[in-house]
Amino acid sequence: MRCPACDGENPESARYCASCGGRLATACPHCQAVVGLGVRFCTSCGGSITADTTDGVATENGPDAEPPAERRRISVLFVDLENFTALAESLDPEELRIVQSRYFEVARSVVARYGGTIEKFIGDAVMAVWGAPLAHEDDAERAVRAALEIVDAVGRLGGAASGSNLTARAAVATGQAAVTLGAIGQGMVAGDLVNVAARLQARAPVGSVLVDTETRQMAAEAASFERAGSLSLKGRTARLAAFHATKGANTRPGRRVGSHSGPFVGRDRELRELSELFDGVARERRCRLVSVTGIAGIGKSRLAWELHEHLDGLPQDVAWHAGRAPAYGEDITFAAVAEMVRRRIRVSDNVPPELARRQLAAALGEFVRDDVERSWMEPRLAVLLGGDENETFERYELFAAWRRFFERVSDLSPAVLVFEDLQWAEPSLLEFIEHLASWTRDHPILILGLARPELMERRPAWGAGLGSFTALHLERLPDAAMRGLLTGHAPDVPDPLVRQVLERAGGVPLYAVEVVRILADRRTPGAGRGSSHVPSDAEREMIEIPHSLHGLIAARIDALPAHERRLLLAAAILGRRFRPDAVVAIAGTEPALTRERLDGLLRRELLAINEDGGSPGRGELGFVQDLVREVAYGTLSRSERRALHLGAARYLESHSDDELAASLAHHLVQVHQLAPGHPDAPRIARRAVAALRRAARDAIRLHVPERALGQLEHAMRLNQVPEQRIALLGETAAAARAAGRLDVAERHLREQVAALAEAGMPREEASARAHLASVLLTAQRNEPALAELESALETIEDIGADAASVELAAQLARARMLMGNNQAGFEWAERALDAARRLGIEPVAADILVTRGTARFRLGQEAVGLEDLRAAIVAAEESGAIAVELRARNNLAWLSVADDPRSTLETARQGYELATAMGVGDMAVQLADVACAAAIETGDWAWALETATTLGAGSLPDEFRMDLGASVAIIRSLQGHPQPMAAVDAMPMPSSTDPQVLAGLLHARAWASFVAGAFDEARRFAMQAAESSLGAERANQWTLATRSSLWLRDPEAAAAGLHELRGLGLSGRAVHAASMTMEAGVVALSGREEARRRYRRAAEAWRELDLPFHLALTLLDAQRLLGDAGDGGEALAILAALGADGLAAVAISAVSPAAGPPRPARSRPPSARTAHRTGGGRRRPRATDRRVPPG
Repeated sequence: MRCPACDGENPESARYCASCGGRLATACPHCQAVVGLGVRFCTSCGGSITADTTDGVATENGPDAEPPAERRRISVLFVDLENFTALAESLDPEELRIVQSRYFEVARSVVARYGGTIEKFIGDAVMAVWGAPLAHEDDAERAVRAALEIVDAVGRLGGAASGSNLTARAAVATGQAAVTLGAIGQGMVAGDLVNVAARLQARAPVGSVLVDTETRQMAAEAASFERAGSLSLKGRTARLAAFHATKGANTRPGRRVGSHSGPFVGRDRELRELSELFDGVARERRCRLVSVTGIAGIGKSRLAWELHEHLDGLPQDVAWHAGRAPAYGEDITFAAVAEMVRRRIRVSDNVPPELARRQLAAALGEFVRDDVERSWMEPRLAVLLGGDENETFERYELFAAWRRFFERVSDLSPAVLVFEDLQWAEPSLLEFIEHLASWTRDHPILILGLARPELMERRPAWGAGLGSFTALHLERLPDAAMRGLLTGHAPDVPDPLVRQVLERAGGVPLYAVEVVRILADRRTPGAGRGSSHVPSDAEREMIEIPHSLHGLIAARIDALPAHERRLLLAAAILGRRFRPDAVVAIAGTEPALTRERLDGLLRRELLAINEDGGSPGRGELGFVQDLVREVAYGTLSRSERRALHLGAARYLESHSDDELAASLAHHLVQVHQLAPGHPDAPRIARRAVAALRRAARDAIRLHVPERALGQLEHAMRLNQVPEQRIALLGETAAAARAAGRLDVAERHLREQVAALAEAGMPREEASARAHLASVLLTAQRNEPALAELESALETIEDIGADAASVELAAQLARARMLMGNNQAGFEWAERALDAARRLGIEPVAADILVTRGTARFRLGQEAVGLEDLRAAIVAAEESGAIAVELRARNNLAWLSVADDPRSTLETARQGYELATAMGVGDMAVQLADVACAAAIETGDWAWALETATTLGAGSLPDEFRMDLGASVAIIRSLQGHPQPMAAVDAMPMPSSTDPQVLAGLLHARAWASFVAGAFDEARRFAMQAAESSLGAERANQWTLATRSSLWLRDPEAAAAGLHELRGLGLSGRAVHAASMTMEAGVVALSGREEARRRYRRAAEAWRELDLPFHLALTLLDAQRLLGDAGDGGEALAILAALGADGLAAVAISAVSPAAGPPRPARSRPPSARTAHRTGGGRRRPRATDRRVPPG
């Protein structure tokens, strides 16, 4: 026999558990035989077991038992036709039957539409009930809406028969009544409440609806109410306060305030700011992220709700989305996003995946017009719906598709996305939100993030660097606002109690609301729910206002009836939201009894029900505030928590749903942690490890490696099976690498290698060494990586026999190339490429092409190397390998700039656009960096400025911000801006800044000086920049230094500069054209005729490359040095077309006769501070290979 508390095994005859002492069985009340817990009939005598053996509460049993009767809070509606007797006298019986049938049909239809039940028809009267047999949170509201609609509809039935003029009167009363569950039709409800409703209806004026006090309070959102006085009803001694109900301005069904009842106070400024931000988003068609932070209960959700109400009243449509981040493994990491998508496509979370995907396809047809885009988005959105696990995508693809979805929704109407409880959000959800805010362009989307201050403690840089970010922090309300809130909820609360609440509330609105609810829970008999009951002095003394919000909630929990309190504590195990059947499963009571107790918790507003038809969580129960759950959970003893967590685990295991693996793992881990010394702890640990591994696989599939790493590391701590540890080490290392924790991955892989060697598993050991080498290469530890690869090769007999050995060879090729042995890298790449193609591993083959092409280029085979890289791009495009394509474009762009800057620009720009569309931020910045540098040479300055400005508005690594700033400064200098270096001067530049970054800034300073006519300063800065640069950038800097010497008519310095330029050993048409231009200048200082011919050849080379900027510079060189103004007009025309007003101005002012010494040009030298910050006046060490393509 298994113990229900600890899951331990016991003999069948045991009455109590040998492990925990819990009760295992009880005695039959008829024959005293031992029976197990939860059985309904004795197996010895067949008698009914009438005692609930779990908590001792009596329950009805047996198929012949009477339907149970419950006390329920219901709303009763009576409707009666006016002067029906007189009408019957005046109509033919058949006409009367038609009128009456239509009247009854209207009543049935309206009651059914609002979820009520027709109890009976009495002549021309109709009685309907809400709250039984199924209770709703807004039963009184539904009843009032139905009453108003029926009375209105009866008036329109007048044309049913000649001469008829139908009118009706109605009444609704709400309160406690006896409800016979299971009864069908008449006889379901009994009690004084029925009499009250009937008598109140009799006093209603013709064509109107009367309600009692409790109905008015509970249906405040359904209608407008006016006092009808205190009425004396037939057969009752006490008078009854009554109210006329009429349709109000906001009577749309389903719009509930829930916990947001009462006045909205103290937050007008914040609401106005949010409204204005939305207006700006809609008007400017831009995306903005707004972070609203504040302590628990401060009013974040209420503020968002008020914004929703405000936007709902606007004439334009607004696409509202809301999702909540769960506190722990209740759902997947992107549960909030999934909730928004499900709601938008009208799919609940219990719909089978295949049906959900079908609905997704249909919904996308409404938002996405392009067939190709729709087919690309659909499988990536399906991941959020529990799609096919065999379909895996890179995280940037998922982010891009999800972003595109909301963008397409916003094409139809401005969109609002509200993410609640972000203090619980995992990093990946926060990264998606920041991705959405960073990468959304020209779409009106307002993102609202609600969180407690703990979010900023976990993520201090939340939102930092985003140009479209606004932070709102909700402070505690002042006493005046708190007083208005308290008296708004309960106008008659005595002033001494108000002062007492204000003194201890600390400006937290939830505190005041909870105090009012405690008073309502302790109301005197006969007072309506929510009534403003004024407590006596004695009662106030009994109300001990807790000193903290936690204490307030705990006091309220302690005041609950015993069984409801027990159920609330059990539900706290399940998290903030849960399905009703889950709490039924762990409560240990009969389902009907459990649901009745849940109804009580709903009425007391400790729990709430999601009845939003568009929400994926419709029908779920949840704690009104997470603090309620936290306090309830904290009230449980360790043994109680363990038993309940174990029950929850059993419930989840019974559903066989892999998406529940994280929740299952959470509960099993808690079971083990709460009693690690329990005899059954090893078995619990094994179950927990299995669940953690399943949860980690799901996290990896969704590209949440941080979460997977934490789950797998926990699994390793729990694991007690040595054979399983080897596999866990590999899985944990893979998750660590994906999370960027290379040190952790290396540690686990080294342990795995040692374990496999000890176990005598050579092939598996070789595979582990290959993975270890790959991690080391990524960490730029090339020599240790090579050692691991060579060690692994010793155990592999046939390279290329399988995909693993091909990957091993590919990694070896990459390692050799990165270490500078390009010949060996090329040879291994050849070998791996043949095998990859033979095995049909196209993405791997494309990646190997990148390695081979880079190695070939470095071996001097530039043409075939570049061709390999171009082929890799094509292959990556065909196989959908986005990461490989971006790597190939990055390498091709860097390696081709010395040959064809225009080709470099197009390659890098296409890669940048792809990376931007897919949200691959790091590659987008890298590719934009090289593209902007190439754009200076091609003359695509407007694009470069726009791109750099867009990226600069977001969060960038400092070095890339400086790189892009240098490109912008060069363009602004050439355009003639008065302070082109101002933005660079404002950048922080620590002493550890990469020398190549400083070289880029010095290059920008050199151009600023050149355009200012300070050619000597330009030469000095360019030469200093060249000391720390590599490749084509260094060639550009020596070209500028040499040009400055030429314009200064310094033949020796010009010849030295040309010597340095030639000495770089670079090949390529652009570098060759630059060298030809500088050669012509050096010759021009000694022989005019030959120089003129050389300049014509250089100009023709620039024309062939379609680089007008360099052509203009060459023509200006010739004009200045040869004294021939023939080409000057063409040069100035080119500069005018480029917008290079600054360079044109210096060119005009610097033209002088060929003879005679040059005049010193006036310049605007940099300040001492700027020169020092950018490396001016000091020699920099030689650069490392930061600019070398990553390989």
